[in-house]
Amino acid sequence: MAKNLFDHDHNRKWPPQEKFPINENSQGSHVNPVLLGDIKNTTDLIVITGFTSLSHLVETFGITDYKNLKRTRIVIGFDIDERVSKKLIHYTLLPEVKEYWVKQGVSIKLCGPKINIIEKIKNKEIDFRSKKRLHAKIYVGDNYAM
Repeated sequence: MAKNLFDHDHNRKWPPQEKFPINENSQGSHVNPVLLGDIKNTTDLIVITGFTSLSHLVETFGITDYKNLKRTRIVIGFDIDERVSKKLIHYTLLPEVKEYWVKQGVSIKLCGPKINIIEKIKNKEIDFRSKKRLHAKIYVGDNYAM
């Protein structure tokens, strides 16, 4: 009897998690650590994602400077959250400075990383595009494609 396309082959041996990352708790790992590890060794990066947050992009590309990364192309669909990450570096500022920038509508916690991303865009290190109704999730680095 021929196998149906949707029949699961329980004997199939999948590649190790670090070579075949999925966001599955039963696998004991997630895509993000593999992705970040590969970005450190990548020179030319392509990211296409339908759903991400501005804060996640700021965390990934604004806080860290990847020494090998020369070119980054990112296509995003929608910014689905506006949270401020707890991972961001906190600086102590005088109350008058905080008050001034809050009145200007500028997030104190995201200023440094946002300026870093703006500089990377100006220097053509990062190229952003957006596409409405995008649902794709593709990452291509020098060593991995997910």
